Amino acid sequence: MTVIILNRPWVFRWHWVLINLSVITLLLFLAQWQWQRAIQKQEVLHLISQWQTQPAASIGDLVEGGAGNDGRRVEFPARWVSPYIWLVDNQILKGKPGYDVVVPVQKNTDSYESETELHSTIVLLNLGWLAAPLSRNELPEVDVPREFTVDGIYRSQVGGIVLGKNTENSGTWPMRIQQIRNDILANSFPDAIPGAIYQQKNSPFTIHYSPVVLPPERHKAYALQWLLLAISALLVGVACARSGDALRTPANENLGEIKK
Repeated sequence: MTVIILNRPWVFRWHWVLINLSVITLLLFLAQWQWQRAIQKQEVLHLISQWQTQPAASIGDLVEGGAGNDGRRVEFPARWVSPYIWLVDNQILKGKPGYDVVVPVQKNTDSYESETELHSTIVLLNLGWLAAPLSRNELPEVDVPREFTVDGIYRSQVGGIVLGKNTENSGTWPMRIQQIRNDILANSFPDAIPGAIYQQKNSPFTIHYSPVVLPPERHKAYALQWLLLAISALLVGVACARSGDALRTPANENLGEIKK
């Protein structure tokens, strides 16, 4: 198809036009998606900053509120439910492999603020990162305090994709796992475990928890990158459109003379 643009003929081939438009649409979609992710991350960080200025919440309030309390600060005396220790595999910190130490803890008091809190006193607590031994066949020695104060952040959404077997149950503790999946961990624990986790802020282990994996600025940079790629794809498509004058190559002119 030939189109006159700026008094010059341009030849567009439909299959290349469709391919070019498909690529541009995909790149624009990715740019919009990354921009939306940046807005979501900004909202999460803003909410968490607001939670940190308010008094610590009770376990009952957190459980009843669910995801609406994500990022809220929690503080209460607790004791470790021995001997249960789960080591979350494939946790890389500053280029070194290690594990996140996750333990069940129970509120260390006889007075509960609500019926919900009474039945939710055993919760999962992420104590932080511990370096892995050189041998894969060995697990690190984990020294968990018997009693301590939980001072952390509540997260209602835990877990992730599990490929294969989640737990390596050798009959001893600690136990290596792939993901913090409360429903699966409950198989090796005598009591019910609520579907949430508390991220400890003070611990004998290395604290590396971040409420967002990528900051909003990174998502905005990705959005700009996809947008620039979309513009580049558009320019390439236009440049590849062959004008009528461009079709008049010396070879074509010679071929026309021979036909005469």
